[in-house]
Amino acid sequence: MARLVYVVTLAIGMLTLLLAPAHANIGAAKDSVVSVLPDRPGKPRGGEGARPGVAPEATGVVVGPNGLIATALHAVAAARRIDVRLADGRILPAQFVGRDKPSDIALLRVNTKIPQFSFAPEPSLAQPVCAIANAYGLGLSVACGVVSAVGVSNARFNAVEDFIQTDAAVNPGSSGGALVDADGRLVGMISAIFAAKADTNIGINFAVSARLLQRVVSALAADGQVEYFAPGWRLARLSRRELATTVGVRVAKVSAQGAAAAAGLKSPDIVTRIGDSRIRTPRDAVAALALVRPGESVEVDFVRAGRKRTATLSYGTAAEVDTAPEAQTAATPDCPHPRQVCDVRQAVFPIESRDPLASAVRIGDDLLVTNRHAIGARRDATVNTPNGQRQARVIASAYRGDLALLQVDGLPPNGLVLAPTPVDANPADGRYFVVGADIVKKQIRVFKPGRLLSEPAEGAPLGRIHVAAQMQPGVSGGALVDGDGRLVGIAVGGGEGRNEALPIGGIKALLDGRKGAAAEESQKVLGEALEACEAALDKTQRLRRGQRPEPATLSALTSSCSASENPSLLLRAGRQLAFARAFDDAIRLTNAAVQQTPNSINARISLLVSLQLAGRFAQMLPHAKWLMEALPNDPQALRFSIQSGVWGGEPQLAEAAYQKLLKVDPRQAQAARRFIDRPPRTPPRR
Repeated sequence: MARLVYVVTLAIGMLTLLLAPAHANIGAAKDSVVSVLPDRPGKPRGGEGARPGVAPEATGVVVGPNGLIATALHAVAAARRIDVRLADGRILPAQFVGRDKPSDIALLRVNTKIPQFSFAPEPSLAQPVCAIANAYGLGLSVACGVVSAVGVSNARFNAVEDFIQTDAAVNPGSSGGALVDADGRLVGMISAIFAAKADTNIGINFAVSARLLQRVVSALAADGQVEYFAPGWRLARLSRRELATTVGVRVAKVSAQGAAAAAGLKSPDIVTRIGDSRIRTPRDAVAALALVRPGESVEVDFVRAGRKRTATLSYGTAAEVDTAPEAQTAATPDCPHPRQVCDVRQAVFPIESRDPLASAVRIGDDLLVTNRHAIGARRDATVNTPNGQRQARVIASAYRGDLALLQVDGLPPNGLVLAPTPVDANPADGRYFVVGADIVKKQIRVFKPGRLLSEPAEGAPLGRIHVAAQMQPGVSGGALVDGDGRLVGIAVGGGEGRNEALPIGGIKALLDGRKGAAAEESQKVLGEALEACEAALDKTQRLRRGQRPEPATLSALTSSCSASENPSLLLRAGRQLAFARAFDDAIRLTNAAVQQTPNSINARISLLVSLQLAGRFAQMLPHAKWLMEALPNDPQALRFSIQSGVWGGEPQLAEAAYQKLLKVDPRQAQAARRFIDRPPRTPPRR
């Protein structure tokens, strides 16, 4: 019996030696791994004595000279500052070099030399590997296992995936860590845990492959961004019947100007292989093409009419690439938009507070941002998550615009977080999307996109983005994103195809406003004024047609709405006051909205209406000129210019507007001509 135990023990020991990489090589590899310490809003700082597992720490791998470090983007996207702790214990500040959301890779740099990894070739199945990572913020540790799968592209954590799957233990804090082979070479960068529930490792873990990591890192280091090969096709899955004889994906559509068309591919060809990668799903194709660099070509095997053929796809210049990699996949029935835009739904939640239903955007592990008008003076909100309702706490801030910050526990642990990082406010395709709550369907959806109308005016701290993207009740507090799914602003409302969003600079001001002593007082005053304003608006709106409000009601409306400092409420109050013939107050409030949002078309129109009703046509002139320049083909804008020009003493403005109206709407132009030539008596000033 003793001999049997000895033999079994010896066998296990030999197996362990065979499976585990060499200790010396692992020790050397550990010097090329760092702990990443992001400073996230509302979280304790890592590396500053926080209890392990509390501070949101991560890991990074040294992939280039002069302190070039790769890590997982989701771990650092919301960070205000990032430090890294080296293997020798030093803590140094890090700077962003670039970020790539589709692959969830961020590139950092520290001002020191650190030994860098050499990259390993693609591993084989069951090959021994070790994970080196900062699990739970406890410092670098090693866990070993084997390669379970290679070329995984359907885990659906990221838009672009080429994962190495391993059973080596990976835990929170390991994101961005190293997966190394027996020689200490980098097999991949740890990216995701497939867990049945939060903080549970069940041995299904994923690392970005070395080949994809190299591709992304080299692009980020060179240009700060990654261009992916989009050959101008749309791929679709095969039916079950087709899969009985052929494995691949169907070419559903080919753009006439794309590389696929140039290579001779057409619908309904069936693509079976791209380069060295077998293609079973559209996501396999995205992964294979993600490895192709600008200027390179790749062989594509396909089947046409039962015959096997081969074509060559050539990656041209970036200017020739007109679609993101996600656009190559078939659109889902519930979201016929780019995949990266549809994915944003994971980061937006329906909330209930003062408003029966609004939206909130996740900007941190436990932080949501929404509209202040959805919260009012309340200090709590109910957040509807995939795992049920969660209670959120309103964090006081001295920020004076229409944004509020919520802190909530129990959000999906590996869910998408939208970083409030400034991006180009004018995407290449000109389209913006609003992602928010649909009050009818009671779910988060992507609404019809629209173009940019105007950017926030310079020098206006509460300025707004204006877009033609669809908004409707319930989207207040939702996300305005570009075609790449990047957060551009927070939806706030609008109308008549001119909708507004608060730029993400407001989110920074909101976060910074927590630090001041005036945060609690400002939160209280603005919240109470907002609710008082809406109560006064409701009271005046309930009056019968022709019934004038009491002076006390108008006074309460004016004072409370003015104190709210909310442009939308100022405009609503201005309209009510104008119809009640309280013109001075109406003009004062609508002008206040214009001062806050100088680029707002809605604000200018409201001010012009108030001035028009008051018979103050000379005062209309500068605003009418601005509106005509902003909307040169809009009949309403042109009519304002004609009227103010005739009655305000600038006939040349009226004539110029008439010439534009003649091209836009000849029928309206006829009436305008008669008005200019034989103007009625100027209405009296009121």
